[in-house]
Amino acid sequence: MVAVAGTMEITTVIGCRNRCVYCPQDIFIRAYIKKSNIVCMSFETFKVCLDKIPPQVHIHFSGMAEPWLNPNCTQMILHAYECGFEISVYTTTTGMSLADIDAIKHIPFRIFEIHLPDNKNYTAIKVDEEYLKRLGRISESSISGLRYMSIGGVHEEIKKLLSAADIREDECINRAGNIGDIGKVNHCIYLTGKIVCKSCSRLLNHNVLLPNGDVILCCMDYGMRHILGNLISEDYNSLFNNDSYNKVIEGLSDDSADILCRHCSNAKQTGIVTRLLKKIRHLNSHL
Repeated sequence: MVAVAGTMEITTVIGCRNRCVYCPQDIFIRAYIKKSNIVCMSFETFKVCLDKIPPQVHIHFSGMAEPWLNPNCTQMILHAYECGFEISVYTTTTGMSLADIDAIKHIPFRIFEIHLPDNKNYTAIKVDEEYLKRLGRISESSISGLRYMSIGGVHEEIKKLLSAADIREDECINRAGNIGDIGKVNHCIYLTGKIVCKSCSRLLNHNVLLPNGDVILCCMDYGMRHILGNLISEDYNSLFNNDSYNKVIEGLSDDSADILCRHCSNAKQTGIVTRLLKKIRHLNSHL
């Protein structure tokens, strides 16, 4: 099976120093170090893995930690662009320099999203002179696909620099059951019946590459419950042709299966919708 027009998120490092309260870093770090001691993706590993990813797959620099905590992040982005991939970036700008911004501003990003500090300190980003300089350089750089978001209300210092009308305010989510009650969390009950992912339907091809080459199901899999394979030792197609992948696929229809998706706010039930549509079609046929 080949995943068509999927996405591969690049986790460049293990452990994010932002330590945002809604990001279950402790769960992820504990799960990862049981498997590997490679905490920073090398540029060589990135090149080897990227070479195995089909060109129609979108590359996202986001994953389970701030991308620019890896000093090779800009080099990786430039290489992916030179290889012809469509690229998106999701960043807090932590670790980024003004030189990094200048080096990539010519790239036609699909999305370049800045995750901003908020007024409740959910997002643990220090708003100092250096941060404001980075944000100002980005806003003046004409980077394509640029957009802004915050979890909750926007930080007061950010309002002085950017128009609040240009900033999307999102709610916290429970990260597929990986975080507890932190206030404004969009909790999700255990989903029964047939389900699909809102992002990738039943293809399950919105995956995450880790520094050691492992590929996990998605950016909600902080506990690394569903490891699909390793792109250093395997090819891309093998990610979607193994017991781990098949278990999740089968679990989308079998609600007795213990898969991550049934705890996830990015999943939706399909059986109820199907029955309603059938009932509507039946009623229409008798009108």
